[in-house]
Amino acid sequence: MEPIRLGSLELWPFGLCVAGGALAALLWASFRTKDPEERRGLEYFALIALPLGLFLARLLHCLCNLDWIQDYFWETVTEFPGGGFLFYGALLGMLPALWMACRITRTSLARMADLLAAPLLVFAALTVVGEGLAGAGYGWKVDDWFDPENSMSLVRLQDASFFHRFPFAMTDPLYGYASWNVWLGIAAVFGIAALATASHRSARPGGTAIRALSLYAAIRVLYESLRQDDILKWGFVRVNQILSGGTLLILIVICGTVLRKNGIGKANGPVGRSAGLFALGALLVMAMEFALEGKISFLEWMTMDICYTLTTIGCVLLFAACEVLRRPAFDGNGGNGQ
Repeated sequence: MEPIRLGSLELWPFGLCVAGGALAALLWASFRTKDPEERRGLEYFALIALPLGLFLARLLHCLCNLDWIQDYFWETVTEFPGGGFLFYGALLGMLPALWMACRITRTSLARMADLLAAPLLVFAALTVVGEGLAGAGYGWKVDDWFDPENSMSLVRLQDASFFHRFPFAMTDPLYGYASWNVWLGIAAVFGIAALATASHRSARPGGTAIRALSLYAAIRVLYESLRQDDILKWGFVRVNQILSGGTLLILIVICGTVLRKNGIGKANGPVGRSAGLFALGALLVMAMEFALEGKISFLEWMTMDICYTLTTIGCVLLFAACEVLRRPAFDGNGGNGQ
């Protein structure tokens, strides 16, 4: 999409969505609290997190781009208009910003994290919308998907022109073919996750934030699998999927540590279930990635929609792996988490 020009000023849709998402998230977080110190903490958080998150989002993207990191890293790391950001880099910037804001205002870090949990998912949703408006976040070509000769889907159509329109697909302005609007569906999922997170209350501070982060990571794994645009990969392995898996592992370790530290019931049962769910979910997602790449011969009979259905199930299992530890650790026996 072309930039919006105001005289000599150019405003790109992706940048507007990111800025609008950040503003919407901060405003929602402010409306969710009546504590003046927490609102003051949000102001300090915004002042620190916005520049730090933007820089680390760009820096992490550059560090993960192995193709040109040695030759062009220092030339491009500060070229923000050129694009290329990773949401996990922004999260890395938010963590020290949140810690410093809580130290300054003497507010609870865990409570502040819970306050920002649902707004974070709104920010993620609008960032994905920005990707779509920038021409990214699209999936397979619609005609190829339904082509009876390609065996990509169980549904075969001779004429798939009905799906060429919005909201199903977007048309490439240069070549004229239509591709699935993956970004739109994922943005909607993030929005639903934000509403679900906003209605959640943990008995112990920090539980809502962990739930929001685990939802984000699991949804991101699916999003990256569905995308067919130019994204960061190591070989055919998608970088954001690796980062999401690592994030889920960290959250699982945190939940397990809280569970054992507080002696809440028998921790061995939930820990074992969590390990099993994570292993099963990760193996399912990895197997489907190999199947989609045609690298597992005995799975070649699977159509794309079967693979993506199983990938979705794998992502649900990854979220469940964190949730089975988070619930007893943070919601407790008497918690009112939903």
